[in-house]
Amino acid sequence: MRLIRIVAFFAGCALGFVACHHDEAGYRRKLDVEAVPTPDVVFDRYEEVLFHLDTARFQEELKAIQQDYLPFLAGDLSDPEAVRYLKDFAVDETAKMLYDKVKEHYPDLKAVEKPLREVLGRFQAYYPEFDPIKKVYTCVSGLNPEVPPVLVLDGALVVSLDWFLDGDEVYERIGMPQYRSARTDGLSLVKEVGQQLYDAYIAPDRRQTNLLEEMVEQGRRDFFVEALYPSITEEALLGYSKEQLQWTVENEGNLWADVVGNQLLYSSDFDVFRTFFADGPFTNEYSYDAPARLGEFLGLRIVRSYFGKNETTLQELMQTRDLQGLFLDSGYKPKK
Repeated sequence: MRLIRIVAFFAGCALGFVACHHDEAGYRRKLDVEAVPTPDVVFDRYEEVLFHLDTARFQEELKAIQQDYLPFLAGDLSDPEAVRYLKDFAVDETAKMLYDKVKEHYPDLKAVEKPLREVLGRFQAYYPEFDPIKKVYTCVSGLNPEVPPVLVLDGALVVSLDWFLDGDEVYERIGMPQYRSARTDGLSLVKEVGQQLYDAYIAPDRRQTNLLEEMVEQGRRDFFVEALYPSITEEALLGYSKEQLQWTVENEGNLWADVVGNQLLYSSDFDVFRTFFADGPFTNEYSYDAPARLGEFLGLRIVRSYFGKNETTLQELMQTRDLQGLFLDSGYKPKK
């Protein structure tokens, strides 16, 4: 696969391109929920319990709280190995440091409760057929990269607050890349919750097909997050800095022309997918100023265009399996 190297072209002509003007009122107006229900949700801080257990009576105290914290303690607590694993984590110096950081950044959960109640309320309004989530657990996960920062488990949400310390220096200390640590604020938490709700309840079973369908699917996932929390910023929704978002807007038409001109829309080539969906600090094939995951950006634009121009509902949008048809009906074509 050969992408056109048009860095100089971008630099000289970017201002000559006007990003596709989306019908903001059109798609946003259709996302309005007349009455967002106030969900009956209980927030429970597991980290406060775990790190205050008496280590001399650890197994006994774990058993005493097991039924209250089954998402974390569903295993056999008569098994010495299981208990030792939990105890080792509770006394680990890094884990305790992260707990202290969480307490510093979240002395209470007011900053978390308000947006999550809105997200869960809108989810309930859009999808009343699903049992509502009634419990949100917070915890310290130890920044395990193999475990998502937010999980939906047994009808409850589990939020690892140590992933959302708003760029704290601890991330640099453990070697987290800066592009990733930039996505650790409160709005990033909201996005993670919305995406996990999508994955748990909405996402279709599908196989990887081609670039276009992957763009639309990722864009649809972001659009779902936006529907649940319309006040989320564009930067937080895409995980971009202001400068990165400005680059994508200024170069949208040129980027799309490159994709179409190189006949990449229906490509299933691994290198193509890596260029457009791999995470990182930038997209080298275009520019050091170009953010990563440009396919996600284009997909969100396509989905917004479709939703604004067609008589459809959020539920219908999420149910459709004809992603190519969705693209054709979107009329998406950024102007030069």
